[in-house]
Amino acid sequence: MAPELEVPCAVVTGGTDGIGKETALGLARGGYRVIVVGRDAVKGSRAARELRARSGSEKVEYLEADLSLAREADRLAGEIARRFPSLHRLVHSAGVVRGRREITEQGIESNFAVNYLGRFVLTERLLPLLLAAGGSGNAARVVIVGGAARGGKIHFEDVNLTRRFGTVRVVRQFCEANDVFTVELARRLAATGAGGRVTVTSLKLGVVRTNIRREFPRWMRWLVPLALDPLIGQTPSEAAASALRLLLDDDLEGVTGALFLKLRNLRRIAPGPRTSDPLQGQKLWALSEALTSRSPSERSGRWPSWQHAPPGWRA
Repeated sequence: MAPELEVPCAVVTGGTDGIGKETALGLARGGYRVIVVGRDAVKGSRAARELRARSGSEKVEYLEADLSLAREADRLAGEIARRFPSLHRLVHSAGVVRGRREITEQGIESNFAVNYLGRFVLTERLLPLLLAAGGSGNAARVVIVGGAARGGKIHFEDVNLTRRFGTVRVVRQFCEANDVFTVELARRLAATGAGGRVTVTSLKLGVVRTNIRREFPRWMRWLVPLALDPLIGQTPSEAAASALRLLLDDDLEGVTGALFLKLRNLRRIAPGPRTSDPLQGQKLWALSEALTSRSPSERSGRWPSWQHAPPGWRA
């Protein structure tokens, strides 16, 4: 009797609603075991049941985590690692756009925490599983879903924006952080010879009609539906179709460190000079590790297979 083939595994954060939910549906229909992640247990259980019914697959489940907290991202990664030997797809779709300044329990501005820092932590912690799944010509893929803003500034001296908070500044900062992280992670993987085993891309979406709008500032809640939706508004399923292309299409095998923009059509865009600057990437990596409060001994303990990585791997 032939051995049972391994069912590829995918994790989708923000998978209980909107773009993440539609992306999870496409992966489940494509034969993946899908773990959807969200912070509301009731909503998450309901979403998993719906996804199982819509996809015809019983291999959809929900895990609870508040990804605004680094310790929760760490705990989630540990739970996934205990249950699954490898991870073939990781989709970061959880996101917020809050028009007010909120600080998390761990002292981080909530927009930056959810839309960037939690993604950094979860990706780094799950890299061993991604490496276990990926191989030459069949890489594990990480897709980072975010906003369309380009050329923003990371305020390294004040990522919490204590001196001048504004929604536009917030969005431009976390979008730039996602893009710099995409380029830097690809660079570091390539430097260690693992670039063909795990790829990472950033999907920059324009206006999408999702529940993320509930926490927009008032002016955005008026402007976006009236002025932007009629011109470039996308449904969650249309946005998810672009994410699924990056996750599944054979012609994108091996594409890494790349940014893709979806307004009307999906297209690859070149990162700006600051986004692609290795010094900027090293600076963001160092800041991210400092904000997650991990000592060098803790980091090296988690990464025994990377002891001979080139300088900068543990910036």
